Amino acid sequence: MPQPSLSDELSALDEYATKAMAERARQTPGTINLAFGEPAFGPPATSKAAIEANDLNWDAFIASSKRYEKNRGMLELRESIASYYWRRHGMKIDPESEVLITHGGVEAITLAILATTNQNGAVAVTDPSYMLYSRAIKALGRTLRVLPRYAATDEYVNALPAAGDVLNGVSALIVNSPENPSGYVLSDEDLSAIAEASHKHGCWIIHDEVYDSMAFGRKHQPARQWSGLEDRTLMINSFSKKYGVPGLRTGWLCGPAEAIDLAAKLHDFIYLGVNILSERIGMRMLSDASADPWMDDMSHMLGNRAQQLMAALPEVKGFSWPRKPMGAMFAFPNVANFAKKIPDHFAEEGKGSGHKVSNYLMDEHRLATIPGGVYGPESKDHVRMILCCEQSTFDRALGVFSRLP
Repeated sequence: MPQPSLSDELSALDEYATKAMAERARQTPGTINLAFGEPAFGPPATSKAAIEANDLNWDAFIASSKRYEKNRGMLELRESIASYYWRRHGMKIDPESEVLITHGGVEAITLAILATTNQNGAVAVTDPSYMLYSRAIKALGRTLRVLPRYAATDEYVNALPAAGDVLNGVSALIVNSPENPSGYVLSDEDLSAIAEASHKHGCWIIHDEVYDSMAFGRKHQPARQWSGLEDRTLMINSFSKKYGVPGLRTGWLCGPAEAIDLAAKLHDFIYLGVNILSERIGMRMLSDASADPWMDDMSHMLGNRAQQLMAALPEVKGFSWPRKPMGAMFAFPNVANFAKKIPDHFAEEGKGSGHKVSNYLMDEHRLATIPGGVYGPESKDHVRMILCCEQSTFDRALGVFSRLP
């Protein structure tokens, strides 16, 4: 019997793509878009003058566009990244050997998988998790393993001891904290459990921490800072979320020198070099320590909005919050009971309450959300809502929620 092709496997994943709902939201006039995670805030105004003076001029354009960047990226930017980790987390990183500049966090994910696995090697993700992980793993010819993870105070403490069959033989485990879609943030106990699992199974940890500045309910810790994970962890980060500039397409990969050496070779073979002008702008923002209070203010704003959403969508309306948002830019309520209140024609066979409620909110109220099944079958009764929209959009959403039955 013929084996499914890569095209078949990726097409199967695409039926749960978030972009379909996001595009529908964009094309429908008056839509309240809580679907697509493009921050309305940023970049910080404190960086404006330096960027305008140094980077948004003809000389800067010529200097940046007439050559290829070196494969590790601009040293000044890597030094700014090292300073950022020291400033924010008291963490020492060698900018010469432990940092690689990438085409956004997405390339960093790709390189992290390639650098820690062999062809057909197994990579584990949890359910829920950012859907791009599964697609990247399959597109790169790796084997996907899925570890169910349930709402708890210390979710990995509960999930990892029962994950022997999933983790046996895996080369890497991808962890996202603060997390898209749930807003979960790793606890100290989680990090200890992850370190123990890494040593027990001999696997790398790939920590996607692109929402690191947005931890409002529990302190964020870069995984490489945790004892036992220093030499077995690659960290992914970017400018897109924390500075509100997803179009800059600049990120980084941070890890042990030998792993970064390999990732730099892969980057050179596949991508060659990153955009130098984007690097310059990123360096300007990251080295601006006066922007740190602005980042903290954005995190506080997101935390306040999470509280407002939980108050607007209480259990009496059919919403529950097994995972109360602790970070990132998202809320992820369980909508199973609310789904019972609305007509069945909004449902899609086999796709859970999340699809039903997401369709209902869009069709009846022009309010776009993402059904939770996108992030794994265990999340099929949830919907994801962004917290990073314009204030006017958020206020309109609260108005809709106040009118729900």
